Amino acid sequence: MRALRAVFLLNGAALGVFYPFISVILADRGVPPAWIGIVMAASAAAFTVAVPAWGHIADVVLGRRRALAASALGAAVFVLVAGAPVEVVVVALALVGFSSFESAWGPLGDALAVNAIRDHGRDYARIRLLSSVGFGVVSALAGILYNTTGYGPSFMLCALLAVLLALAAIRAPDVARADLAAVAHGRTRGGSFAVALRIQPRLGPVLLAILLIHVGVIAGFTYLPLRLIELGGGPSDVALNAAVSAFAEIPAMLLTGAIAARIGIRGLVGGSAFLYAACFLSWTVLDTPMLIVATRVVTGFAFAGLWVGSVLTMAVLLPPRLQGTGQGLYQVTAFGVAAVIANVGGGFVFGALGSAVLFGIAAVLAVAAGLLAFVVFPRRGERVAREEDEAIPLPFAATPA
Repeated sequence: MRALRAVFLLNGAALGVFYPFISVILADRGVPPAWIGIVMAASAAAFTVAVPAWGHIADVVLGRRRALAASALGAAVFVLVAGAPVEVVVVALALVGFSSFESAWGPLGDALAVNAIRDHGRDYARIRLLSSVGFGVVSALAGILYNTTGYGPSFMLCALLAVLLALAAIRAPDVARADLAAVAHGRTRGGSFAVALRIQPRLGPVLLAILLIHVGVIAGFTYLPLRLIELGGGPSDVALNAAVSAFAEIPAMLLTGAIAARIGIRGLVGGSAFLYAACFLSWTVLDTPMLIVATRVVTGFAFAGLWVGSVLTMAVLLPPRLQGTGQGLYQVTAFGVAAVIANVGGGFVFGALGSAVLFGIAAVLAVAAGLLAFVVFPRRGERVAREEDEAIPLPFAATPA
């Protein structure tokens, strides 16, 4: 379990040293907001294409820990290229390559975790909070460092942490690879993602709710730092914006398991979506960087609820040997498809109509997601899927075990 804990801690640290600063790094190189959105959308598109491939590779070909190690090493190579003295277009292409490899970190780490623990509700949250610790501590320290050095060291630091992630991943516990022919009764066309969607029809409406809320989440991640810079903030404000949310996730992760056990996963996810809606609305009117940063305490709690609720939903709906695929479905929807929509559409809305309109749209989508979540996510006490299960019909009112 030490290796698994190291995987989550290093995952958060590697992202924290680099990811919160991508949009401002590009802006610092003279890239306008609309084109930043296009670069981020291209990265999200690469993420969207890569995650299904990584899920299949992990569940069927290499195993989850080897696939995670390979993805970490590939991401290290691309982030070093992005930091080299090259043209902006090469930097953009390298960021797309980085995203295609980094896309595996979250779903494969989560797949390793849910298969290694006994009490999903409580034990997963305790492991997942290590990512928040790593992200929060490292992003805060990085912001202080970049105030002095500029953003140059971010690339090398991210690469170093990615290599350490690969070393931890290869030692993490794992379960056997999936036999798709047995799981899908011979219908294996389309790979593990198609098999998962075929054997569990409930995934469709669940993924729709995840998509709606994460359009706003990603828009905030990409464009809130630019709003802070507009209001006179600097690198330390951008770093604090990310760090406050990440630090808030730490106590939130400890609480989410108990909350899910008491009110069910659907209550956890629906309530988190409504919290996000309130924060999005506040960003339409607040005009002081520190007040905006203060709201990130609330989004930290909401993000923890969304993440844990979505991960546990996949653990309920799909069997253990398809968890790499299931967690990939969650992440490709939340951080792939949603990111393409948020970054392309958000870039044009932010540039043409301003941040208030962008975050107002995000609030409407968050409310819709919350309402849908209260209908389609698993109820409290719902039975966890097993390897031998046949395809399950679509029960909006599931029967407790």
